[in-house]
Amino acid sequence: MRIRRMIAAVAVAGGLAAAPTVADADFGGRQATYRVTIENVSTGFQPLSPAGVAVHSRWTDVWSTGAPATNAVAAVAEDANGGVFADTYSQVHGVKQAFVGGAAPAGPGGTIEFEFDARRGDRISLVSMLVNTNDAFTGLDAVKLRNGTRVYEVGAYDAGTEANNESASHIPGPVGGNPFVRDPEGGVITRHPGVTGGADLDPAVHGWEGPVARITIERID
Repeated sequence: MRIRRMIAAVAVAGGLAAAPTVADADFGGRQATYRVTIENVSTGFQPLSPAGVAVHSRWTDVWSTGAPATNAVAAVAEDANGGVFADTYSQVHGVKQAFVGGAAPAGPGGTIEFEFDARRGDRISLVSMLVNTNDAFTGLDAVKLRNGTRVYEVGAYDAGTEANNESASHIPGPVGGNPFVRDPEGGVITRHPGVTGGADLDPAVHGWEGPVARITIERID
């Protein structure tokens, strides 16, 4: 499912990270260099994790609303584990490269930036966790790489893999500092309902309204 407007969250420090090319990447034709900038525009204290990024063909689905999240997407959405995402998707047919974009989280007003080489017409999907939640993420779903510059304002999604108990004991971000603690549920990816204040998250502090990220993709070479 292609998404033109979505919601994201970014965290404190940006970093320029060149994407490693996986062994089976075969772009064909002339490659171009693209720069992605993820700006955290959330209205609450919701740092964004470095992104799990996949560059892939038009026939490959990384994530879609209404579908179950893969284990790799859940690894980012629940625990900001981009390494699992990259390792998993680098082995998936149709994925030309998979990597972690950015070196550090980005808080409100911060940015994450990275560059990679790809063929115009390839797709990019990415997933970044809102780290003061159970399994909220933002990102892009199969966006086509083009000439020029494109800007996407994206929203928050619920991975549907962990209950939104809002308990610090299950949150990897600053609120809890507890990664890899799960309260599993078997849902699908949906728009996130937001912070309700049911436990340790305060809607006035950790909640958000509207887009959480502004993602700019620009061809620079």
